[in-house]
Amino acid sequence: MKLSPGFLLKFFGLAAVLFALWSFAGVGDAYGRLMIGAAKPVIETITACKVSNVRPSHNGLDIEISRTDPQGKVYRRTMPLQPREAFSGAIPFLALMLATSGLGLVRRIRVTGAGMAILMAFHFGLMLIGPYLTGLPQAHLDPDTIRGVITPAINVIYGFYGLIGYAALPFVLWFWLGVHRQSGSRRDSEGPGTIAS
Repeated sequence: MKLSPGFLLKFFGLAAVLFALWSFAGVGDAYGRLMIGAAKPVIETITACKVSNVRPSHNGLDIEISRTDPQGKVYRRTMPLQPREAFSGAIPFLALMLATSGLGLVRRIRVTGAGMAILMAFHFGLMLIGPYLTGLPQAHLDPDTIRGVITPAINVIYGFYGLIGYAALPFVLWFWLGVHRQSGSRRDSEGPGTIAS
């Protein structure tokens, strides 16, 4: 597939429409609530923290989490979530898949669904890291361990997620599912030794 001016125009136009729906029509926040709902039981299992409340905020959503110590004292933290940014990798992926020519409707739906499932799994993992950024799940550990090991590790993992999820993963998935496999299928159908033009 060649990145023609027509493809780029189509991609930017679709990305603009999707961005408007994502940011201004509430789709991003709705997707964020979906991710919170899916991750909630797992968060509560692995962190011993309870997701108490989810409320809208100026920047997105505030997730209230709480943890009860063995003495019965309850500790609470607010985990700010900006789904319009944190999960925005879905926008370029969908725009690229919609702008890619040569995909039949069934194949386009199938590979787009597969790519979104991978993105959602990635976003699910991001939700599991989130409570650790508040310090609440690891608050019972030795302070030196938290400062020297836990906090740096969490920051590195979260930064990795940001770099891969926002920037690289949507384009890798598009290339792998939409372009690379399409080129492979075309070569197979043309027979060995033939290069698709």
